[in-house]
Amino acid sequence: MKTAIALALAGALLTLDVGASEQGWDGKKLYRYTNEHGVQVLDDQVPPRYVAGGYEVLTPTGRVLEVVEPELTGKQLAEKERREAREAADLQLLKRYNSVADIESARKRKLAIVQQDMAILRSNIASLNRQIESEESTAARTQRNGGAVAPELLERIANLRQEIGVVSERLALREKEALAINSEFDEAASRYQEIAGK
Repeated sequence: MKTAIALALAGALLTLDVGASEQGWDGKKLYRYTNEHGVQVLDDQVPPRYVAGGYEVLTPTGRVLEVVEPELTGKQLAEKERREAREAADLQLLKRYNSVADIESARKRKLAIVQQDMAILRSNIASLNRQIESEESTAARTQRNGGAVAPELLERIANLRQEIGVVSERLALREKEALAINSEFDEAASRYQEIAGK
């Protein structure tokens, strides 16, 4: 009964002369929402169970003041968040670079730092290997002459090998970093071309 009265009231209100009525509007608001039967209802409030479904705020003459969108759940919410994150990333990309050439220039600068570090690490490994060869040569010479290799010498060789392991791990991380940088900038260049058309 309330629904039928509300709809009749809505019909009557919407046929009024909007221009004349808006001038004397007293600030009263009406709310239009859809109930569980799919029927639009006009009322002076939205029952709590319908709020999540969205509603419109109107003047008594029917002018829409505000549209409250339905709440998103599950996949819709995840999709909205994904879309917003993508839009924010795109905006950042366009702010940071003026062209694909800018992106390539930034890639070179970033890679140069990593490659310089990799060159130093490779040089350190080569130097450590030379030290091991020298110490092992000393140990072999001692054994050929019938002597016992000093424990300190064996310990030095073990420490050098351990150091090579540490430096090699750092080198492997830097190599992975270089791959990640290339992948990141490939994606940035591709996306820039998509959104900027350049």
